[in-house]
Amino acid sequence: MSKFWVFLSSVWQEAKKVSWPSKKDLMKSTGVVLVIILFVSVYLLVIDWGLLSAFTKWVYPIFLGGMATNMTPNP
Repeated sequence: MSKFWVFLSSVWQEAKKVSWPSKKDLMKSTGVVLVIILFVSVYLLVIDWGLLSAFTKWVYPIFLGGMATNMTPNP
């Protein structure tokens, strides 16, 4: 028997020993992950919006002399 088939046989034996979660546990874990993703997304949205507002109102006018509010390209 080749080494490949020995390897697959041992992988199959180990896979039988795995304790798979029940459907209820899987749904709970999925729900927790989705809630965490939602909170992190909202947190990053607020941080991004706040930084954009701060740069637009304070940083750009100071360093660019107000050029940031009129960023339209010249024809």
